[in-house]
Amino acid sequence: MTLWLAFAVYCLQIFPYANSATYHAKGDYHCNNCCRGLPGPQGVPGLPGLHGGRGQDGMMGPKGDKGEMGFKGSTGSQGLPGDDGAKGQRGRKGTKGECGPQGPIGPKGDMGPRGYAGSTGTPGPKGEKGSRPPRIAFTVSRSEPLGPVMQKVPVTFDKIHTNLGDSFDVYSSHFICKTNGTYMFMVHVLSAENRTAYGWIMLNNDHQMAFHGDADARHGTGSNTIILHLVRDDHVWVQLNENSALLNHFSSFSGYILFED
Repeated sequence: MTLWLAFAVYCLQIFPYANSATYHAKGDYHCNNCCRGLPGPQGVPGLPGLHGGRGQDGMMGPKGDKGEMGFKGSTGSQGLPGDDGAKGQRGRKGTKGECGPQGPIGPKGDMGPRGYAGSTGTPGPKGEKGSRPPRIAFTVSRSEPLGPVMQKVPVTFDKIHTNLGDSFDVYSSHFICKTNGTYMFMVHVLSAENRTAYGWIMLNNDHQMAFHGDADARHGTGSNTIILHLVRDDHVWVQLNENSALLNHFSSFSGYILFED
């Protein structure tokens, strides 16, 4: 760098003389000064010089004034959770809180063991006399033979042995319920000689219980029993199937109430 500066100063010193010089053509013998030619082309710049040595450090300047506070930066993303810390010491017992609302009723628990029998209590006062249960019972039978019949027919009973409560209708030979309750009915038949006696205990035209007396026994017997729950105006009766025949005064139909609803 220093060589370049020196070269530039030298060029500035010689430029005035170059402008004032007189040039003559070749062969002019009246030249009082040396003949000089036109300036040649500019030469190639020389190589840069070596770097100079580092100068000494300057003295430290005075401390500047404190700058103004910068703007608050934006919040950074949340960091990863750290490891759990050590368990702290147990705090002091707090004051008792208020009772919360009652929760829903839980499921029923298992039955516990049976306890010991308690002592007998004192008898209570005697209650009023209850109403008398209804008295309903009947037994009826036939006095004449029946059949052999050509189709299904109701068995009629013309001899009334018992008819408490008047629930057995003598005209239709049906038991007609007047009191709701549970009843028991029984039927027994004796077939005519070498004839079959086959029939049903009926409830409102529905077959309920069958009975059968076989002709192979010469005089076959058949019987059955049933318990029915009846309501008012239900009909119970005996039906004989076709080709069946009954002997006289050996066939019966009975019934009575067990308990009222």
